[in-house]
Amino acid sequence: MSGSGAILTYTNNRAVINTKKGADKGIDGVVYFATGADTTERMVIQVKSGGVNRSVIATLHGDMERENAKMATLITLDEPTKPMKEEAINAGLYYHPLMGKNYDKIQIVTVRELIEQEKRLELPLSHEVLKTATKQNDSNSQLKIGF
Repeated sequence: MSGSGAILTYTNNRAVINTKKGADKGIDGVVYFATGADTTERMVIQVKSGGVNRSVIATLHGDMERENAKMATLITLDEPTKPMKEEAINAGLYYHPLMGKNYDKIQIVTVRELIEQEKRLELPLSHEVLKTATKQNDSNSQLKIGF
């Protein structure tokens, strides 16, 4: 499974994929999720094929803040270590007003979970939200939308 394939699988084909390598600043995809009738927020996604450790989560947390995203997800081939899980938990929770529940700000998902457990993103996404976000990024040739 490719990195973009993992992102599209996890988001049910509702992500904006960064296809330009080198300029992504660690971000492989972005999800725009609905938080109200006329409001959206962002989640950044990073895919790592191996060699993950606690510092990957710390860096992803910094990337999330730099990108002004409310949440972040790491998709990895490796099982997360205890220090990785602790670092993700220490990032705190995001309260989703539309869903009325808390989500971990940083989530770790394995490719095994995507395949064996069919784990998918559980945020309210809509094609309308994604289309609006894509229009805003039309001038940026490094983004590709998946449906």
